[in-house]
Amino acid sequence: MNNTAPAKPIVAVFDFDETLIDTDVAYQFINAFIKRSKIRRIAFGLLMPVLLPFLLNPKSRSIAMSVILWCATFPLHGKTGPDLFRAFATRFWRAPINGRFYNEGLDALDAHRRLGHRVLIISGSPRQLVKAVLEGKLNPPVEVFGSQVVPFLGGLVYRHYCMRDGKIRLAREKGVLNGGWDFGYTDSAYDIPLLSHCRHRFLVNPSRRTARKVKKAMKDRVTVLNWSDTSPTATKGKP
Repeated sequence: MNNTAPAKPIVAVFDFDETLIDTDVAYQFINAFIKRSKIRRIAFGLLMPVLLPFLLNPKSRSIAMSVILWCATFPLHGKTGPDLFRAFATRFWRAPINGRFYNEGLDALDAHRRLGHRVLIISGSPRQLVKAVLEGKLNPPVEVFGSQVVPFLGGLVYRHYCMRDGKIRLAREKGVLNGGWDFGYTDSAYDIPLLSHCRHRFLVNPSRRTARKVKKAMKDRVTVLNWSDTSPTATKGKP
């Protein structure tokens, strides 16, 4: 009788915004919808001085982001979050946003898939928004995890905001942490908790401040990657 447990798959985890793509998809979504309405622009301008202290405090940032998201999406007029995300996704890759993949990021993702690794995207942006933006762009698709939004008083708010330790909590809830990951890619110091659960850590296009902060937290056990080649085209990788 063979009692040998099956080998645990090698897992690579990617942040999405400014790691695989050259912008922040949630920011672009909120910006696009606020600009569509003069009332929203006025409301946003009045709210920002009040919300700024909450945005700067990690413990209250999710509250401020919920208010901003609500401001951008009210009124829903009977539409759902997925409706809005799909409508936005059709414009994300075109002007004026011109979203672009980092080709080097796609190459890294494809390399992991060719080696048979499990690839996860864990984003601070809403999961349904990331999936809508990626629809038909990654072939085959990858597993996507991210923030959860729900309707509230005629707009959308965050139910679970997936940033900092929130990514680790989400990974545990979804059963994809499994004691840690083998590879992690991100651009942000907010992902220090994510990188701390990775054996091999990669920091993409960091500012000097971000690089110093992450290297200090990781005791210099991190590799800095400079990705600059961009393209709107999809990856052609294989599972």
